[in-house]
Amino acid sequence: MSLTVGLAYNLKTHCPWARGHVEDEAADYDDPQTIQEIAAALESGGHRVIHLPYGAGLFGVLEHSRPDIVFNLAEGWGDRNRESLVPAILEYLGVPYTGSDPLTLGCSLDKAWGKMLAAQSGVPTAPFLKVDPGRGLPADLGGLRLPVFVKPNAEGSSKGIRYRSKAATAGETAAMVRWVHETYAQPALVEEYLPGREFSVGLLGNGETLVTLPVIGVRPGRDVPREALGEDPENEFIYSYEVKSRNMEEAECPARIPIALAARMEALARRVWDAFQCRDVARVDFKLDADGSPQFLEINPLPSLSREWSFLALAARAAGLDYPGLILAILDAALARNSFHRETETGRWTPWRAA
Repeated sequence: MSLTVGLAYNLKTHCPWARGHVEDEAADYDDPQTIQEIAAALESGGHRVIHLPYGAGLFGVLEHSRPDIVFNLAEGWGDRNRESLVPAILEYLGVPYTGSDPLTLGCSLDKAWGKMLAAQSGVPTAPFLKVDPGRGLPADLGGLRLPVFVKPNAEGSSKGIRYRSKAATAGETAAMVRWVHETYAQPALVEEYLPGREFSVGLLGNGETLVTLPVIGVRPGRDVPREALGEDPENEFIYSYEVKSRNMEEAECPARIPIALAARMEALARRVWDAFQCRDVARVDFKLDADGSPQFLEINPLPSLSREWSFLALAARAAGLDYPGLILAILDAALARNSFHRETETGRWTPWRAA
């Protein structure tokens, strides 16, 4: 028997533009093509898909349709709790869903909390300072060494990250902090600048089935302007919204790095996964310090799943898993975690949970 799978998502075209048409306001959300591709992947597994676009009527639609499980992509609208909203609704209704729970999603979206949790778990991360709106920078920058990097505390998809996010002086830092406060109406995260390359590690599964996907390295493409490259273009490339929105980066997968460095990042990614109690799928980002050691940047337990552009799809391809296989692997991980029963003859999941 096939399952009825709800597909919950936010479309870029539905974004309410609450902050006055900030250029990256809709960066977190999906385009119709991605939703169609994910729906097709789910249907290729024999499932029936119900579309659940985020909006005021979502609760009623869920209560009426009662899908067997929801494939959750919904980012929500609002501030640091937005990614937790749909999972919280699903838990209230008793509907299983893919991915992490509301607490994990909230802690990971708040970058300062995330860095503290990672550090307490023994994962290295750059020293940082959170500056709330209405407050200025401390005179000594909280002990941080210049240069620093400034970004919004609760955004994803490079939102609020610009070429000028790297600040070399106290004055530049203060200006960027003010810009974050005024533009995004939230605290600014100020952290010591890491001069090395950026990497990403995808994880898939749960418990003994958890696997790390090949490490992705981010490099500047040919069209990246000089102002985004720093003194050492190979290492100091700023992966900003300007770069990401124009697809000017080059993703290298598997990253051409020493085996020991890849193994170190994979081990740290698993430690972060455990610390945040992630489920089914996530992506962990690192950047190298001046000594070439990986430092935790952030974890994204609700990563982009675009077929063409997402790091997770790229890493899955490098591991020999095609796009429908990736989407169905995420769904299967959630089904097994929720004790659904797979029919041995057909390989399909039954629409009831086993005792």
